[in-house]
Amino acid sequence: MNLVKIWNKTIKGKLYVVGDIHGCYDLLMNRLIEIDFNFKNDLLVAVGDLVDRGIQNIECVNLIDEPWFTSIRGNHEDLCIKGLFNDSFGRCHIANGGEWFYDLDAQTQHKIINKFNQLPIALEITHHSRKFGFVHGHIEQNDWELFKRNLNDFDAVRYAIEAKRLPTEAAMWGRERFDLENLKYTKVQGVDLVIMGHTVTTTPIKRDNCYYIDTGAVYWGNMTILDLSKV
Repeated sequence: MNLVKIWNKTIKGKLYVVGDIHGCYDLLMNRLIEIDFNFKNDLLVAVGDLVDRGIQNIECVNLIDEPWFTSIRGNHEDLCIKGLFNDSFGRCHIANGGEWFYDLDAQTQHKIINKFNQLPIALEITHHSRKFGFVHGHIEQNDWELFKRNLNDFDAVRYAIEAKRLPTEAAMWGRERFDLENLKYTKVQGVDLVIMGHTVTTTPIKRDNCYYIDTGAVYWGNMTILDLSKV
């Protein structure tokens, strides 16, 4: 599939984004009720890591089928995809809250893998004349269009192999931009906001036009949902 998805459906209501859910389905639904989320008209984007560490993982996988919900792929979805076929990934997955996945029957495991394989690495949504980018962990380039090209471009992938890291791996697993002292990273051109998760913080952190919104739902019950019309 295309690793970058451009949203082309009409959003009748508001556009929201939620940080890493990590199996906390009830917490998510309670938060949506609190903010008066409109399940018929609004859209909720998840920044990846729907599963692991929490206890309601199947319920969170099934969110992908809901018309009011969409997600990008996080490193924990990546672990599910690779863990069955790579012992190193499997051990890493189990050590980081993925043991539930290996207790499932093979048919269910493969259904989940197929769902996760359909999730894009990056998502772009234009809403009310503003362009929003969503990626789980890291955006290496200070240019959204270049970032998208690198994800889908074979030459970029070949270059990344020589650099020891694939562009997809950087996007799902990287954290470098979060280091505020690293002056290599500046405002990301070509997009109004980029929203990420992956790196746990007590409150949402903004660097230039990048937001980090994984506020530890599975650790201390603090799940961030942003109304992007107010950011």
